[in-house]
Amino acid sequence: MGFGVQSWTTDLRVVATIFHSIAISCTVFRLSYRWYTFRFWWEDAWAALALLSDILCLTCTWMQQQVVASNHMPLIDTVSNWLVSIAFTCVVWSARMSVVFSIIRVANPPPTRRRCTLCVAAFFGVMWCGLLLQKIHICSRYACIMNRNVAIAQLSNSVSDILLVAMPIHLLRDVKLSSNRRILIACAFSASLLITVVTILHSALLFGPTTPVTAIIAHVKAALSLIVCNLLVLATFSYRLWHRSGGGDLDGSFDDTEAIQFTSVDLTQLTSHPCSAAGGNDIERSTGSVPTHATKSTGNPAGSKLEESSGGCLGQTSDCERGSHARS
Repeated sequence: MGFGVQSWTTDLRVVATIFHSIAISCTVFRLSYRWYTFRFWWEDAWAALALLSDILCLTCTWMQQQVVASNHMPLIDTVSNWLVSIAFTCVVWSARMSVVFSIIRVANPPPTRRRCTLCVAAFFGVMWCGLLLQKIHICSRYACIMNRNVAIAQLSNSVSDILLVAMPIHLLRDVKLSSNRRILIACAFSASLLITVVTILHSALLFGPTTPVTAIIAHVKAALSLIVCNLLVLATFSYRLWHRSGGGDLDGSFDDTEAIQFTSVDLTQLTSHPCSAAGGNDIERSTGSVPTHATKSTGNPAGSKLEESSGGCLGQTSDCERGSHARS
């Protein structure tokens, strides 16, 4: 009995190359930016694992030979089928893990909620391992031709995407964010629903015979998962780039409040001057009228005004002394 191996057509390779290239480019930019800003964290490590798996998916697309039917499957096709079956699963679930840790970073929940979120990540890991074992079994028994059992498993695992949308909505309630940023973050996390839509479509196709469309949707799903896990960093970068002229920290805290530094002025030297007996009230009035917020600039204009006023008084020291000697 011959193997009914569907050929990797030119159209499939073109579509896979376009989607995977976009996903890889976004991830490389995200990881480079996070590393450059010294903010590399667990979410980026999961994104890096998803990137490696996605590169493997693209490589396997070009590894397979144009074989339609044969009594013996070429070794290169057997290897590529195994690799791409495992890589597809790793891309999707690594991307989901990255989103979970992005939620933890942004929401910074209290210990109890943080443990609950980590339990969700552990639940994702269990589903990930279960789906991997299922695909390894199918590859060892049926030459990696996925059947309806995989479709049912994928549909049941779609609950993970619903959790990825519900968790940030719940955890971000106590985070102080402007309305624009809250909408931005909610949209970035809600994009996980796109993976659910593609998963449903892919699972529906798995209930029928394997076609080139099934393979195309599988590649689109993997690439889209990788793009979605990068959306929060990319959207935050774009938002801060266009709304803050002059640069600044583009991926720092989401708190809108900025630290204000004040400087202090020592007036003891001014009030202890001989001319303070005659003009002390004027100096006090001049220094007392300086607004507090005027001293927070780097150049300290209020301090320079005080120096000018004190310098004028100090310049009149000889006149004050001569006047006192004359009266004596």
